[in-house]
Amino acid sequence: MEKASPKTFTVFINILFSKSLQEILTDNLQYSASSKVEHRLPAGEDFMSEEIRLVIWDLDETFWHGTLTEGGISYSDEYHNIVVELAQRGIMSSICSKNDLESVRYLLQEKGIWDYFVFPSIDWSPKGARVAEIIRRIQLRPETVMFIDDNTHNLQEVLSVNPEIHIADEKIIPHLLTDTRFRGKDDSSLSRLKHYKVLESRDEEKENFSSIEDFLKDSNIRVEFIYDVENHLDRAIELINRTNQLNFTKQRLPEDRQEARDILLSQIKQTFRYSGLVRVSDKFGDYGIVGFYSLVYVNRISYFEHFCFSCRILGMGIEQWVYQSLDRPDLHVQGTVISDINSPAHIDWINQEEGSSDAMVAASRKSIYVRGGCHAAGLAHYLKQGNRRVVEEQNFCRDGVSIRIDHSQLFHDSIFGLTDERLAWISKLGYRKEDFATQFDDMTYDVYVLNFSVDALYATYSYQDGATRYPFPECHAIMTENFSQGEHHDQNKFLDDAFRNVASGDFHYHAPDPDYFENCLRSILPRIPEESFLFILLGAERFLNHENEVENVSTHIPFNRKIMELTANRKNTFLLHIDDYVKERSDQTDREHFGRMVYYRLYRTITEVISADAPAEKTETPALHEA
Repeated sequence: MEKASPKTFTVFINILFSKSLQEILTDNLQYSASSKVEHRLPAGEDFMSEEIRLVIWDLDETFWHGTLTEGGISYSDEYHNIVVELAQRGIMSSICSKNDLESVRYLLQEKGIWDYFVFPSIDWSPKGARVAEIIRRIQLRPETVMFIDDNTHNLQEVLSVNPEIHIADEKIIPHLLTDTRFRGKDDSSLSRLKHYKVLESRDEEKENFSSIEDFLKDSNIRVEFIYDVENHLDRAIELINRTNQLNFTKQRLPEDRQEARDILLSQIKQTFRYSGLVRVSDKFGDYGIVGFYSLVYVNRISYFEHFCFSCRILGMGIEQWVYQSLDRPDLHVQGTVISDINSPAHIDWINQEEGSSDAMVAASRKSIYVRGGCHAAGLAHYLKQGNRRVVEEQNFCRDGVSIRIDHSQLFHDSIFGLTDERLAWISKLGYRKEDFATQFDDMTYDVYVLNFSVDALYATYSYQDGATRYPFPECHAIMTENFSQGEHHDQNKFLDDAFRNVASGDFHYHAPDPDYFENCLRSILPRIPEESFLFILLGAERFLNHENEVENVSTHIPFNRKIMELTANRKNTFLLHIDDYVKERSDQTDREHFGRMVYYRLYRTITEVISADAPAEKTETPALHEA
């Protein structure tokens, strides 16, 4: 940091002790100089940037004129109305007063204002520790709290215990509603006050339990994931920009609301992006939408862009439970948070709700095996939430390329095994024995979800005169018969070695072949018990272009027909045509990739089907499409 010049320092001293300037500050910043409020300014910060979220009031000679226990007060309707207006701005009020609790409660109830105060502290003990306890119970940072008292000793005592708090004497009260720190936001429905009254009731009952775990288990805590983020965009933005203590990523959006909406909307509509809001309730009431996450998930790699929660659910284990429900994506915590997201605690006191859908709750009790590419991965994101019995086998990256285990031939060999001879030649394409490991045979699953779209997209290669064919690890330039070394100048050594093996003449190229796919599928299907549910996702046959016109895509048609033919007489088998779940242009990124709501709609269909107590007879595919 640069040293201030002597001239600058002299100017600063003159300003500091300028009575006229101090008067200006008193008028403009609405605080009393005698109270020495705004006692410290963080380096490089303007204290005006921290908005007040809680006002803690003294009563005698502050909220009203006179002393209650000495026989008479003059009640201030003006100050009464200020408390009401603050609540309508989402700014809470509390009380820290040396007084008789029952007398105060009777008076304020008679005036109709008692319920506007949260976590009131009314007794005869020192105020410093009591203010700290109010802040702890309401779960805010002292930097967002203002304590008002007419007694300078009380102000300094509170400040000594809570050095980050704002303090002021009673002279600030007439200016509260014009002070920019008390702008708040419109909350004429008093939703924030209601949330804090719920928190207050919850906190009071907690004192009756010998352990926090017993209290939490008795609280009947329920979590609901809301995936329709678009209709709650402003709340998501508020959580991203306003939460601190439980904001793990702190990837802020612009303060301009429309700009923030545009950016967040573009983020959540991207392919491989999954987002949701978190709503919490318990036996005490509804806390509302208190969390938001947005994560990227592709090729078995997942990480958060946003992961943030309101402090009103602090201590309930919500953030840890959500993190575990999302299968612990990569999380690089930014700044300071007051929760250990990797806590090993076994959180068994939270139940997941799915809105009004009992089907989703019932479906969460099923064991589910999911294997496939992008479509299966999109579905697995929703199936895994609240269900610890989901086995997911997806493509993955190695040496910078994708190993496509979703191809029917790789699935076939994962089930039936590989000979040493076959393993030797497919290793020339870059495969390893561990690429064929599977949990398919570990148990009989209640539900199987499969996707073979890649068979229609990728060329395959056979070795010498062998008839068995494998796709080349994902490298789009080599998906055609006429490729050259020049097309791979930017690939790494892995691809260079694989290329040389393919180009040696020992391998034979094969275009995507519906008949070959049929042979693989004929072997796979009998290994799936017919008493279990089987869902197969069919590839897209149409595409919504930028003019919202439907373009036909022929690539998947012959492969989809093979699946339909082979499953026509199979019980408990359901074919889900992804085209039927595309509702608007933004649902479809390109001909092969779709937005998260497409997969959520598919998930809803699957859960409705499997929620029955026992598998049903085969349902015609069109009936599913109506979902």
